[in-house]
Amino acid sequence: MKIQVDLERYKKEEKKAGIRINKFLSDFGILSRREADKLISQKKIHINDKIASLGDRVKDKDSIFINQKMESLKYFIHYKKRGEETAFKLIDKIRYEPIGRLDKESEGLLIYSNDYRIVEKLLNPKNKLEREYFVHVREKATPRVKTILEKGIQTRENSYSPAKKVTLDEENRNVIKIVLIEGKKHEIRRMLNALNLTILSLKRVRFSFLKLEKLKPGEFRELKGEELKKFLKSLNIK
Repeated sequence: MKIQVDLERYKKEEKKAGIRINKFLSDFGILSRREADKLISQKKIHINDKIASLGDRVKDKDSIFINQKMESLKYFIHYKKRGEETAFKLIDKIRYEPIGRLDKESEGLLIYSNDYRIVEKLLNPKNKLEREYFVHVREKATPRVKTILEKGIQTRENSYSPAKKVTLDEENRNVIKIVLIEGKKHEIRRMLNALNLTILSLKRVRFSFLKLEKLKPGEFRELKGEELKKFLKSLNIK
């Protein structure tokens, strides 16, 4: 599997120095640091055309190659419960990693798999995959909130690209629907905090065309058949 390194989420000084490869792989939910170090020790990870060594750093536009057996690859949708940390899951004694993350106080849709080919495809903002969120705030959201979110926001921590779509509930102005095409850390929380809005709950309900639908908190659903074919085709994976 090939992963194209994109350090957009990191600070300027971190980009300049490079990110330790085990940290990068862990931050993107591809491997834990321990797993990455184990594969590096087994010479199963390359950076560009060279075998990676423990402690190596990666920079923008580097390519990481991971040797991975392709049998028994599976894909799941999981409804992460609020208050639960994003972490790997054991299903039928097989370990599956989350693709991306939701913070502890957020809930909703996470994709789990043991196919590392899909990670970069799903998480790279250049691929413009939509993520839809329902947000409940304490204060009333005004049309100004929609206008600013759809123009993009500069905060003390970072700059955030325009939301693709923001919908205010006409009957309940404490509810905001937000569609993003990037997934920076705490993005929605920091954007709404900059607008002096207090988040009471935050739920991801859709990632690309995959939806929570009837899933209940804590439940998993495996992608199979035509849905799985559509999912892999959308990522240009054969």
